[in-house]
Amino acid sequence: MGWLKHALQQHPEIAIFLALALGFFAGKLRYKRLVLGSVTGTLLAGVLIGALVPIQIPDLVKTVAFVGFLFALGYNVGPQFFAGLRGDGVKQLVLAVISCVIGLLGAWGAAAFLGYGPGWGAGLLAGGLTQSSVIGVAGSAIEALPGMTAAQAKAYESQIAVGYAVCYLFGTAAAAYFLSSIAPRLVGTKDLAAEAHEMERRLGVATEPDVAPAYYSVVRRTYQIGNGGIDGRTAGQVEAEALSEGHRVILHRIRRDERVSQLSPDTVLRAGDVVSVTARRPDLVALGVAGRWGEEVDDHELLDYSVETLPIVITHKDLVGRPIGEAFAELAPRVFVSRLVRGDVPIPWSDQTTLHRGDEITIQGGKEFVEEAARRLGYPNRSEDATDYSYIGLGIVAGALIGIPTIAIAGAHIGLTTSGGALLMGLVFGWLRSKSPTFGRFPPAANWLMSQGGLCLFVGIVGITSGPNFLSGVRQEGVSLVAAGLFVTLLPMVMCLYLGRYVFKFPTPILLGVVAGANTTTASIGAITDTAKSRIPVLGYTVPYAIGNTLLTIWGSIIVALLA
Repeated sequence: MGWLKHALQQHPEIAIFLALALGFFAGKLRYKRLVLGSVTGTLLAGVLIGALVPIQIPDLVKTVAFVGFLFALGYNVGPQFFAGLRGDGVKQLVLAVISCVIGLLGAWGAAAFLGYGPGWGAGLLAGGLTQSSVIGVAGSAIEALPGMTAAQAKAYESQIAVGYAVCYLFGTAAAAYFLSSIAPRLVGTKDLAAEAHEMERRLGVATEPDVAPAYYSVVRRTYQIGNGGIDGRTAGQVEAEALSEGHRVILHRIRRDERVSQLSPDTVLRAGDVVSVTARRPDLVALGVAGRWGEEVDDHELLDYSVETLPIVITHKDLVGRPIGEAFAELAPRVFVSRLVRGDVPIPWSDQTTLHRGDEITIQGGKEFVEEAARRLGYPNRSEDATDYSYIGLGIVAGALIGIPTIAIAGAHIGLTTSGGALLMGLVFGWLRSKSPTFGRFPPAANWLMSQGGLCLFVGIVGITSGPNFLSGVRQEGVSLVAAGLFVTLLPMVMCLYLGRYVFKFPTPILLGVVAGANTTTASIGAITDTAKSRIPVLGYTVPYAIGNTLLTIWGSIIVALLA
């Protein structure tokens, strides 16, 4: 194995990619509901490699990776971050801010009680609140401390890595179990699934297994018109009558005398005609089309037309703040909604769900109808691979520049740092993109590579350089670190659980989503939705998740200033 050790020392890039390969593999391993995730897996893989083979890696590499990650993070949550500053998201935003502040105070208090310096304290904050980005922000803040030497900074960085790894493992498991199993009972909810399903019924959303929401069940059928019924009436009259009964149907094409043609609202239907009908399945059942209109037949040619499914980013000002059903009935009556994504998270929806700027609505229908609707609704987010790097690069440069200046407080020079500036401008540039998505394209694959890939690259390097000190750090602070980490994890959750229930009056499924989002515990929201057997808790997750990602990242520099 000597040749491998020599290769890793002479070519550190091999060690970095080995850490990524092992880390992503380990991150997929699952024990019940506990999954390490790629970030923690890569950190531990880096620690293992660094403990076996001392490797030197230039700091510039991890700095570039981390700055790119923070910009991408801000870019992703920017639209939802600013959307939370108004409307229905305000209560969620306020509780998320309270949760983040309690988390910071809890980490500071625990670190001070145990005599931790900025290294252990930042690791406790990062792992206890399961926020990986704290590692880089705190490391940059430590390097900027007056009189800090390179050796001291490296020792503190090792402490951050150890603290994060230990606290994250226990904190993730504790948060998922607490929020999914204990928290509902603490606020008087004996059956979380029953309460979530009751909310589904009130919202008109069905998310039980094997039952699809109505708007998702778009079907196309062909019927041969019989005598009576709709014989002699126009297609427009038939659609209007169905709508007056609360059911939307679209008559698209017609076969008459063996000729297939497009239907218009003025087309008079005759017995013997075969027409294609598009509707939601429950509407067809409720109308009793088969029998009331005629006999259902199989006409392949009549249904052989182009159907388009297109994601649309909502930018039209007349749509923002309106319910989906009302807005689409007016602006896009001949298409159907099949999916709603908010803040990169698919959420349950119904006709009564209010639209936010930056929401991505997936619409489906005949191609001509979809293209017409796209012009009225917003920006069509068509599948493309190209990234607008002029926009992305400008945002990172602007963020780095505004992060350089510092102010002196109590003898310490405090500033945003280049990483904090990148996060801030990511928020702004992501929000600008949502307002006018004709520029600044950042496709999901490229965004994932810069965000998740950049973060894993960064923590992999941190793990490799911290490896030699990892085991000694665990032996030194192991038990007290675990206890403090659990305290930091659970304190904001418990306090905000009661605040959310008795002050903000959130229903339990939404409240659990808010608490999980504010603490950025992705594993928890999965455990909560599993227990609830519903996606309803996600409705409370997106705004607090955006706030939590932003504030907890900033806390990385604050905790260093408090403990320095």
